[in-house]
This record gives sequence, C-alpha cells and structure tokens, in this order.
Amino acid sequence: NVISKPALSIITSIGLEHTRILGDTIELIAGEKAGIIKKDCPVLIGKNAPFDVLERCAREKGASEVYQSDDLLGPDPKEGEEVGDYDAENSRIASAGLILLQFHMAQQSIDAGKQPKIMTPAEIEEGVKIRPPCRFEEMDIPTPVETDDGITTQKTVRVILDVAHNPQAMDYLLAKLRSNYPHSKDQRIVVGMSADKDLKYCTDILLEHLSNPNKLHLVEASHPRAASISSILEANPKLKESCYSQPQKDELNEAGRDASSVATQVKQALKLAAINNELLVICGS
Repeated sequence: NVISKPALSIITSIGLEHTRILGDTIELIAGEKAGIIKKDCPVLIGKNAPFDVLERCAREKGASEVYQSDDLLGPDPKEGEEVGDYDAENSRIASAGLILLQFHMAQQSIDAGKQPKIMTPAEIEEGVKIRPPCRFEEMDIPTPVETDDGITTQKTVRVILDVAHNPQAMDYLLAKLRSNYPHSKDQRIVVGMSADKDLKYCTDILLEHLSNPNKLHLVEASHPRAASISSILEANPKLKESCYSQPQKDELNEAGRDASSVATQVKQALKLAAINNELLVICGS
C-alpha cells in the first residue's frame, strides 16, 4: 500500500485469513487486498482469487489493464487436474508478471530511443524456479542418535521448512508432500501458529494427514501475536495427545512467552525423526 506508483500489482490467491481485521468472506478480504491496485497500473490476478470482485475494484481505481495468467501464457495445460503443487500456479503467475513488466519496460525503452532488452522464455523459466527461504525449502540435517548399546551415530533427516499457516496453505503443503514424497508415509510435523488463525481447522488438517497425533509437535513462538500452547489445546482438545511442553516460569520472556518452546520441540522432533526414519516438516506462522 505504501508504494504509490508500482510497475505492476499482482494478487496471487485469497483465503479466509485475518478475518478479524479484513472481513469474514472472500469478497470482503479481496476488497481489502485490492488496496495494492493503483491508478494507471496494470493488475495480474491469480486463478485462486475472486476475479469478478478484483476486476471491479481495478476498474473503480482506474487500473490500466486487468489480466490473468492465461491471457499472457495461453491455456494452462494442467487445467482441471487435482492440485498437487502450488508452485506450478505461482510459477505461471511469476512468468506472466515478467512478460507484462517486459512489455511496459520495452515500450519505455522504445519511447526513449533505446533498444529494449527482452528475456527469452527459457530465461524466464529458469528465473521463476528460484524460491525464497521456507517455501517448501528442503534440507538434510545430520542428527546424532544413540543406539541400544550406547554408541552415538549420525543419521541424516530430510527436513522441509514451509510457511503454510492457514487452511488453504496447509492443504497445498500436504498435497505437495504427497506429490514429492509419495512413498514417505512416516512423517513428523512441528507447527506454530498466530493467535488470529483458525487453530482448530489448521490442526485438524495436520492430524488427518498424520498416522498418530504424537507425531505432531506444537510450539509457542516468543512473538506477542503467537498462539500459546494452552490456546491451541483449548481450540482442539485432540491435540492433548501431541508433543508439547508447558513452560516453567524461568523459561518465560518479558512478554510471558515460552522462549524455549521452538528450540525444544525442533530438537525433540529431529531426534525422533532420526530414530524412526521419518520425514520432518516444520511449518506455521
């Protein structure tokens, strides 16, 4: 919102999140998210956002053009398939956005009497593969494990970091897990949430995915917006069989939060994942 003259506004997808602040329907939230749309600026709208609502907002705000990815890339060859990888849609939006930016930048170069620089489709495809941290970020973590005879060995645990923190994102994360690791039934999840999320719905999705509730580790971040362990348990009593720790007074920070919660549960989850040959997923707010 603070950028008054953006080159391009993109709204990728909208779910029922931040309902306390933005509204309790997709349409109301879309109207708030449309605040990034500015006069004389093109707008790109993802297929998982309400196009009619956002197009109307764009017209009211005087946006120059309104597009969807298919307008710039042609029909999606995977249209109609079950969602298995949200990265595919994100990549299409990013590719379409680059094409739009190049068109406008090329026009500016031509107007200035300069030769425009255009990326090839192959260069765009290579570029949009790059991801910021914690977007299904995969890593292998060496973890010490003590055997029955007292010998400590190193085992490697595959860890996936993902910022999924609402029901829609949780569904996408688990769909991508099933797609990328179809033979990995043994999984363990560490999750922390913000207090304004749908705690029961999100954790129900995770519990349904796991074979046992004790494979789910609950953490309480030290941030004031974080959901406390007690509030998560209150929202979903089935989580009482999960792994979590109730903080001691000397472990609380100035805000009254458990400063050790995340580190404790991540270490415990890593150790158990190493012992049981499990995939470890760390997600949430």
